[in-house]
Amino acid sequence: MSRVPPEAIEASAPVPPSPLRRPEFRRLLAISITVALGFGLVVPVLPLYAKSFGVGLGAVGLVQFVFGLTRFSFGIVGGLVVDRFGDRASTMAGLLIVSGSSILAGLAQNFPQLVLARGVGGVGSAFFINGLMARILRIIEPAAMGRASGAFRSSFLVGIAAGPVLGGIVAARWGLAAPFLIYGVGLVVATVVTWFVMAGGPARSVAERKSPIEALRAARPLFGDIRFVVALLATFAGWWAISGPAQIVGVVYADDVLGLTSSQIGIALTVMSVGELLIMIVAGRAADRYGRRAVLVPSLAGLAAGVALFGQIEAVPWAIYPLLLLIGCGIAAGGVASGGLLADSIPREGSGAAIGVNQMAGDLGYLISPTAIGSLAETSSYGTAYLVAAVPVAAVLAVSLKLPGRRARAGKASPPTEPLEPATPVA
Repeated sequence: MSRVPPEAIEASAPVPPSPLRRPEFRRLLAISITVALGFGLVVPVLPLYAKSFGVGLGAVGLVQFVFGLTRFSFGIVGGLVVDRFGDRASTMAGLLIVSGSSILAGLAQNFPQLVLARGVGGVGSAFFINGLMARILRIIEPAAMGRASGAFRSSFLVGIAAGPVLGGIVAARWGLAAPFLIYGVGLVVATVVTWFVMAGGPARSVAERKSPIEALRAARPLFGDIRFVVALLATFAGWWAISGPAQIVGVVYADDVLGLTSSQIGIALTVMSVGELLIMIVAGRAADRYGRRAVLVPSLAGLAAGVALFGQIEAVPWAIYPLLLLIGCGIAAGGVASGGLLADSIPREGSGAAIGVNQMAGDLGYLISPTAIGSLAETSSYGTAYLVAAVPVAAVLAVSLKLPGRRARAGKASPPTEPLEPATPVA
């Protein structure tokens, strides 16, 4: 496993052109947008569809919990599939599994069948994310990975933002099961497209194919690299913040304590998403030009401050808008920087196992945050709960100060599989 230590980073190396000038990368983004669009298609429908089986609100939450739990549980498995069979096989397998689970969900005759179908979808999601991320890491040089991470995350945001509108229209016209069936069929088409899109990339040689044991052994030294460790911690912190403080506990807090209407809460969450989308344009280029620490440290500081202050605004409810904007910017910029750290630390031949562990770190934060923060808010107060919720983010901030203060190394670049287009560089 060949890696360049942080001390060997060359601060004078030029920043490479934008990954968006690479046709293969743009085609991968098209796949991610398609999947995110379908995911957004079922988001507004899923709670109503689950309730149509005659279950209560607690059981409705179980559907999404099982999806997240299976995706977390199979995160490392998806990475090992990448190491053994390649990124294209893992991506296509994931798409087909999610497709089948979505169709089964749309055909479910009772609530347990719906829960089982969504649980299987979590497995496919783990395979798909690991495969697509592994391909991106193989075709994009580390010195451009900040911008690549920003574009990749933005593609999901765009798809998820547009999906609910279409999902509501489809459900109103053809019923609550229709979005699941359409999503499933659409993913079959996406799988066929993926076969061709990912066919021309760097092939995994026989020597690079690893058994599960070999893949785990190869990934183990990464835990001695501060860049990889901080990437895991930052991923955990970002998903911890977006799940409990913002999306779940934050919505209840805004309704019960701040007295906001559902439309006002929706606008506040939209402000957070807009902040995420806009900051990624700047953060990606900054992470490539000035270094991961230069982006990660202020983003975590802002995120910790935003989370801590969020529970203290009972007297000024309007403060939810700037605070969610700050939280969204912190989550997005931190995610871009952590993506760059992964590229800096993972060896040139790639490591699906390492990517799988990173995904599991995010899923873990997403799963435990709502319960931990919600329980604390019930037993004490929202103010105390949000102060405690900021502690994990602050702890990651303290660790991130140990990162090297230089720009991403340029020595692990994969040769481009297609020539760059002679267009004006896109930041």
